[in-house]
Amino acid sequence: MELKNYQKKVISDLERFLELVNSTAGIDDAYRKFWEEKNVPVGGLSTMPAYNNLIPGTPHICFKVPTGGGKTYLACNAVKPDFAALPPMKIHAVAWMVPSDAILEQTRLALCDPGHPYRQKLDIDFGGRVE
Repeated sequence: MELKNYQKKVISDLERFLELVNSTAGIDDAYRKFWEEKNVPVGGLSTMPAYNNLIPGTPHICFKVPTGGGKTYLACNAVKPDFAALPPMKIHAVAWMVPSDAILEQTRLALCDPGHPYRQKLDIDFGGRVE
């Protein structure tokens, strides 16, 4: 399963933001610089809202993708760049947040199935070392 062009752009934007997080004074600065590079003002009434630092020291990242836009597959493709941007550690973990029990069960089944494209992507990115 291949990413669509707009999904590739989302992952590219994620990678750029994470680069900025690692090279600037803080997440707020990285957020502001990311949007400045796109000529999008931050913090005004008719602009991109200021960064919402929900968990201090932890980047808050949100993909806004329409229904049927491949959010779960995008999330699978985002794990590797996220982990690559983190300081090296022995164990990494992902908290997969979903809006309902039905979607939780559907996602859990897909991620546990070695034949499903979501799980295959994670296995490829992490050499089969996914639990």
